[in-house]
Amino acid sequence: MSSLTMEAIAIEANVSNPLIYKYFDSRISLLQELLEREFYRFYSEIKERLADAADFDEVVRIVVTANFDEVANGNILFILRSQRDIERRIDMNKFSQSIGVGPYLVKRTMEAYPVTRAKATKMVAFGAGASQAAALHWRQFGGNRKRMIDEVIGFIYGGFDTFVD
Repeated sequence: MSSLTMEAIAIEANVSNPLIYKYFDSRISLLQELLEREFYRFYSEIKERLADAADFDEVVRIVVTANFDEVANGNILFILRSQRDIERRIDMNKFSQSIGVGPYLVKRTMEAYPVTRAKATKMVAFGAGASQAAALHWRQFGGNRKRMIDEVIGFIYGGFDTFVD
């Protein structure tokens, strides 16, 4: 990613270098804007899918599959998030909260399990991390995608059980 320059972007976009600088002060600011746009796209797509979820199992499968696909396919969101100089200036929770995905997932988790909001928030974060880690593993080693998603869902449910008092 560090080899990506404003000049290369201008050439690829078929515009002048000064035009790029008119809208973005630096390569970092351009990539941060792209990261924000991709977060919005990602969470908007999840929200749209969740609207049709019949039960908590379907909610979990939708979110795990979305996380899995985003990471396993090497989409730009995953690539940008791996760049700490870009990600650290972005409030990722802002996107999830503003679109309503984070609060929705916490609410649904609290409905499915007798846990506090704080515990439900951790459960959602841990579940997202597990699905992303599984996708990285699948991306590196391959295998049966559907089975990997089923396995990570089972892993998440096993972890969720530890939160119940």
